[in-house]
Amino acid sequence: MGLPKTVRLDDELESKVEEYIEKNNIKFSQLIHIAVAKFISEPQSIELEPIDSEKWQQTIARAHKKHKNAMDKLK
Repeated sequence: MGLPKTVRLDDELESKVEEYIEKNNIKFSQLIHIAVAKFISEPQSIELEPIDSEKWQQTIARAHKKHKNAMDKLK
C-alpha cells in the first residue's frame, strides 16, 4: 500500500461527496480509489469529429458577419 495522500475538494464538491458517501455507505478512501481508477482507465483526449460542410459554411458566415469590422481593420 502506498503512502497516504491528501485531497482537497471544493466546497460544492465536498458536500456532494459527503452526500454520496452517506447514501452509498462507502468510505472516502474507497470512493477515491474507484474514481481515480475509472478516470485513468478512460481516454482523456479530445476526439475530433468531422463537421457537416453546410454547418461549417453557416458558422463561417455568422463569424464573418459578427467580426466584419475587426477583420476590415486587419487589412
